[in-house]
Amino acid sequence: MTISATPRHAAFTLDGIRYTYLDLPGMYGAEYFRLPVVLRLLLENALRNMRDAERDAAAAALFGWLERGTSEAEIAFLPGRVLMHDTTSTPALVDIAGMRDALAEAGVDPAALNPVLPVDVSVDHSLAVQSYARPDAAALNLDLELQRNAERYRFLRWASKALSNVRIHPPGTGIMHTINLEQLATVVCGQEGPDGVALHPDMMIGTDSHTPMVNGIGVLGWGVGGLEAQTVMFGMPTLLRIPDVIGVRLTGALAAGVSATDLALTVTQRLREIQVSGEFVEFFGPGVATLPAGSRCVVANMAPEYGATTGYFPIDTETLAYLRQTGRPESLIAQVQAYAERVGIAFDPAAEPRYSRVIDIALEQVQMHVAGPRRPQDLHPYGHTKAILAGLADTPAASAGALPRHAVAIAAITSCTNTTDPRLLTAAGLLA
Repeated sequence: MTISATPRHAAFTLDGIRYTYLDLPGMYGAEYFRLPVVLRLLLENALRNMRDAERDAAAAALFGWLERGTSEAEIAFLPGRVLMHDTTSTPALVDIAGMRDALAEAGVDPAALNPVLPVDVSVDHSLAVQSYARPDAAALNLDLELQRNAERYRFLRWASKALSNVRIHPPGTGIMHTINLEQLATVVCGQEGPDGVALHPDMMIGTDSHTPMVNGIGVLGWGVGGLEAQTVMFGMPTLLRIPDVIGVRLTGALAAGVSATDLALTVTQRLREIQVSGEFVEFFGPGVATLPAGSRCVVANMAPEYGATTGYFPIDTETLAYLRQTGRPESLIAQVQAYAERVGIAFDPAAEPRYSRVIDIALEQVQMHVAGPRRPQDLHPYGHTKAILAGLADTPAASAGALPRHAVAIAAITSCTNTTDPRLLTAAGLLA
């Protein structure tokens, strides 16, 4: 087929408002639906943000990927927003402050230097636990944090006021991934234009390896380093080799008592077996529809543990349900549904796109597991825990007193993997 990269737009009206979008199904027909959903999103991003020969080359390379399910070609990717935690954002914002000083010394208005993409900063990575196992522990730890890092927080407050597009989420407001899912992610973005509201997918990058957690609700995002994020926030795209895409076909449904963590550990084991390293992972098949959004986010969150850049679940009714549960307006939910269906990125349980490789997981066969003792891909049936511990040479030294074998010396339930699944949060609280 001849690949045209000249954008063609279509429109629809919802509640009296006209919405426009890139009509990718109309431009490419059945060949478009052979692409994994993650590559359809990269195609949309390239056509919307690139120009002329660069745009033509990106479209041709993405469809060329279909021949072998792999490609050495690079395309430019420009996310719509950046999410940073405090330990990466502070050096980046100090750099910007330094550049502003240099502009002022050169007689240029320093206010001219601003991020052009929205940048959200979550203060959660430097928090320390001094108080614990008491009702007021959270408040005491927060007070201590504010005292210890008062100078840094004054600087972050200055940055949020002096710089456009920078928003600070202070300590105590939640971890970055939960904020991203519950407050920041829109799934579909809209921008006012002369012909109506132009819609496009919500795509982002973050400076944490578990940024793919947001893939669980259909937002394409992954983790990058602080310098790469700093470049992107000024509107420079990041170069990306068109990724291999591993398709994980899910069938059946999880049995009662089996948690999303059990599924995430099973996925980790299976993908580590085939030595996944940096590929995009996309979940498809009828079993996807049986998983609520919270469970999907648990699996997506573990992408670094199974060696992937992403662990993507397409948009469907569970995505819409999650947006409703977290207080998103009905107007946004209607936009997400209408756009996803029209642009061909909504979940289809019968779809079988082209993937680089495919593995099958029958959800009904997933069991309760424990992982370790050292690596998450070392998976064992829950009932084997005693035998596994018995095989470990881990006897306390005589000087340790009356400690039993395999004593737990220190423990903390802090994993962001748990934070979107109510069942896991409840279980973690009960265990604590």
